[in-house]
Amino acid sequence: MYLDVVKACQLLDSPPQIVGGRYGLGSKDTTPSQIMAVFDNLQRDEPKDRFTIGINDDLTFTSLPEGEHIDVTPEGTIGCKFWGLGSDGTVGANQEAIRIIGDHTDLYVQAYFFYDSKKSGGTTVSHLRFGKEPIKAPYLVDRPDYIACHNKAFVRNYDLLKGIKPGGIFVLNCPWEGAELEENLPVETRRTLAQKKVRFYTIDAIKIAGELGLGNRINMVMQAVFFKLAEVIPVEEALGYLKSSVETLYGRKGQEIVHMNVAAIDRGWRS
Repeated sequence: MYLDVVKACQLLDSPPQIVGGRYGLGSKDTTPSQIMAVFDNLQRDEPKDRFTIGINDDLTFTSLPEGEHIDVTPEGTIGCKFWGLGSDGTVGANQEAIRIIGDHTDLYVQAYFFYDSKKSGGTTVSHLRFGKEPIKAPYLVDRPDYIACHNKAFVRNYDLLKGIKPGGIFVLNCPWEGAELEENLPVETRRTLAQKKVRFYTIDAIKIAGELGLGNRINMVMQAVFFKLAEVIPVEEALGYLKSSVETLYGRKGQEIVHMNVAAIDRGWRS
């Protein structure tokens, strides 16, 4: 997409100068910091024309440099990111979680769900925000308080902890423990965990779901973990709402499926 902006000339008899640039390249998100870079560009004596924002253009060098991070969400707003695999139930569970928070608390909520082109079997990223004030942030969560990775393969494919706040929470679904965990976590991930004093938790949700007969459907296990750690709602109350939603979501598939998912919730929050 193309953006035209106008720089008012200092001399009244001079026409205004129009410069333009591109944003949204490669479906990249557009953030307040990038928009501020556009206005900073207009303040220059010779503004850059045909600029780009949102990408690092290291070929033609048209990118505008970003300044400090700008957060337009109200103070106290909590941001969460959930990395999942298409068909593992992550997106559906997060849709239910945001509904529970919106219906049973006085918090405002916002959610956006990203899918890659394959959908089933592809990467999904759920972006959730909630807080006590109305949320008007038309961009993805870029400074999360809570990050959950539901597939261990992602630790080497993505910068999972990018932007996480100091003291934030990171939950990883994996079977690794001790030395094996340290061996499989990239150096950059371990460095971020240490530097930002991130609260790091692991859970083998695949094992739990398998033992319960749910296959790779780890959504209720991980959702129970979320409500336990995020403390948005008192955990016993949140789990009650989650269990009630199971009846609605899976009741038509039979009580056995309902019982499996309720058991997954119990196993998840006790792990």
